[in-house]
Parts: sequence; structure tokens; C-alpha cells
Amino acid sequence: MVYDLEIYFMKYDSIIFDLDGTLWDGSETMVKAFNDALHQVGINVTITAQTVRDFSGMKMDDIFAKHFGFVPKEELQAFEEVYSQKEKEYIAQSGGKLYPHVKETLDKLKENYRLFIVSNCMKGYIESFLNFYNLGSFFQDFECFGNQGFPKAKNIRLIVERNHLQHPVYVGDTIWDKESADKAGVDFVHAAYGFGKIENPKLKIRKFEDLLLL
Repeated sequence: MVYDLEIYFMKYDSIIFDLDGTLWDGSETMVKAFNDALHQVGINVTITAQTVRDFSGMKMDDIFAKHFGFVPKEELQAFEEVYSQKEKEYIAQSGGKLYPHVKETLDKLKENYRLFIVSNCMKGYIESFLNFYNLGSFFQDFECFGNQGFPKAKNIRLIVERNHLQHPVYVGDTIWDKESADKAGVDFVHAAYGFGKIENPKLKIRKFEDLLLL
């Protein structure tokens, strides 16, 4: 059962967002970084943007371990380093595809809620997102796996504690997002337009601007 967003959001003072699959789709840019890194270390394998969307939301070390097992151990560190460099370069150059009405929706949401980002991305990725679309003024703080290697649940708690949030909610698109929010003790809204499917979420939005129906 999906509950009425308006009833639930009356109790929240802040919204924490996932990034990929929630605010934008960076898969077309990221897949170029993955493939260039593979080819640069001599591995003749090409992955697709859909593959990137499928593992979006996982921690980067889990992605490398579970989805790039074909990379020889002696090449893995070089692959990760090249990917990290390429990702920063390509995201800064090309960005990702912002979901419809994100900017204007954030502009309205910030009037009533404090806004934050927590992602399992690498260090610098959130900054590139904010800079590419000039969205830095909307968000008061952010945290990611790449900063200290913490899992998403712990990073959500860091944001909550660091900013003294009383009633936050986390918006994300994958089951990993929901599990992280649950572990952090934070309510969850499923962004059903994103990459992942979740069975019977308590709260969900079908498009980003549905957050305004509060």
C-alpha cells in the first residue's frame, strides 16, 4: 500500500536525496569511463549503460568486486584508478541527464525543507553534479562512499547528526537505498521513475515533481 504523501510529509523537516536514478541519470557518461578504463588496462570487454543502471546504488568496491570479476587481480587497482580519473573527467565535461523538473522542484522544496544528498559514488562526483547544473545553492550538505568508505546507512546518519535533523526522509530508487534508509532509522520514499524496482513501498513518487504534492 502506498500512503498519501501529503499526510506523511507534514512531519518531515528535511529531505535527503540519492543521486543516480533519483536526481539524474549519469549512466551514459559513466559507461564511457568504465569502457575506456577497461580498454586502457588491456581488457577487450565492453559494458552497456543498462549494466551501469543495473548496479547503480551499490558501493563502488562492491561494483568492482561483483561486476568486474573478469578483471585480473593484478590489473584491478590500475582499472579502478583509471576509472576514477575518467569518471571525474567525463562527468565534468558531459554531466548526466537531469530528470524532468528537478531544478524548479528543488527551488520550491527548499522553501519548506532542508535538502541534502547521500550517494554511494566516488569522491568528487556529487560536486561535479552540483557544478554541472549549478545546483549547489539548493543543498546544505552532502556525503558519499568515496569520502571515507562508509556504507550509505552510516553516511545518512552522518548527515542527520552533523546537521541536527529531527525528522528527515530519504528519497532513492533502489532496494539498496531502502535498506540503507531502514538501517539508518530514516523513512524512505521510492523514486519509481529511477533504475530500481521495490515491491510495495510505503511511500513512492512516479515523477520528481510529485514531491511537491505535500
